[in-house]
Order: sequence, then C-alpha cells, then structure tokens
Amino acid sequence: MLSYQNQGLEVDSCPECFGIWFDREELKEFIQRPELAQRLSEGVAGVSAAPAGERLCPTCRVALSETNLGEVSVDLCFRCRGIWLDQGELDRAVEQYRQGQRGNLVVLNQIAEGLRAARGG
Repeated sequence: MLSYQNQGLEVDSCPECFGIWFDREELKEFIQRPELAQRLSEGVAGVSAAPAGERLCPTCRVALSETNLGEVSVDLCFRCRGIWLDQGELDRAVEQYRQGQRGNLVVLNQIAEGLRAARGG
C-alpha cells in the first residue's frame, strides 16, 4: 500500500489495482479534497481489481464484507468501519447517492457528510 497525505488526511492506495482504503471516517474527508482524488486517479485507467471476497482489511486482517450503494458494490470492514473502493467506485458511488440510491449507512453517511461539507453547508 502507498500512503498519500494532504492537510492531515492520509489515505492508502494499492499500487497494483489502484483501489483506495479509507480508515474510519476518512471517506467523507477525502470527498472534500478533490485535489487528492485527482492525484490518486492519474494514469490508472484500465487496471483490474482483485476478485471480491479475497480482500482482507489492512487494519484488522479480517475478511472484508461486500455491501452495496445502489449498483456499486464496495468492501467494508464491520470491525473497524474501514472502506475499500476499487478503482472508479468512488465516482460511481457518489453518482448513485446523488441519484437517490440507497445502501449501507456507513458508506452513505460518509458520502453525504463529505458532499455537504464540500458545498460549505
């Protein structure tokens, strides 16, 4: 895992599949920092992710659980509340949220809080 820091926020990215790991509550902060999202997504088109169900939480080392936000399937650690997003899933999850799709409240709440703070409200 590679760590990226921006104004006190540190997120981790896999150098092989370009997925992103968010520790508890980091997703909402990440959404507020588009410059960090841009930095992580540069030059990673066409990379395939590891098969679902084979991923372990980088913090707890327990199997991640697959959960949904609309049509997007994300991996969540129910122990530490960390979230793993494969390449491109963040943009799709935000779009699903904006379209009124529902899903796991841990993921939904972080997206909602991040977007609200980014708008300044």
